[in-house]
Amino acid sequence: MKQRHFWLSLAFSFIGIPAMFAQTSKSVTFEITNIPVIQGKVLLSIEKGLYYGMKDVTSSAVEMKLDSVPNGKYTVYVFHDTNNNWQLDKECEIPTEYCAIEQIEVQEDNRKFSIGLVDIRKQIQDKRK
Repeated sequence: MKQRHFWLSLAFSFIGIPAMFAQTSKSVTFEITNIPVIQGKVLLSIEKGLYYGMKDVTSSAVEMKLDSVPNGKYTVYVFHDTNNNWQLDKECEIPTEYCAIEQIEVQEDNRKFSIGLVDIRKQIQDKRK
């Protein structure tokens, strides 16, 4: 009887019973839309670099997948780096490249997000009118 319990315990440990008690870390997919020109890269960062990704721009929308992102609430920073200098260009502290900041909540059934880039300069001009 003890030997059967031993073998059952050993079998369950190999098939993932411990994983039932751990928080899962799976990939998260982002669709980045409203990319103004087909050049440069899209850079995305979660929680100021905790998770990050980069994708060449080949159309007005790109899809990016980040692996091993656990469930939780995050701030996502994304921008279109048109000139490939790896930074969000600004003029008088106002971004000159399309960008976005989004709050997301990653859950088991919510692992795909769509983020539209915006032209901050245009938004400011529209508010002044």
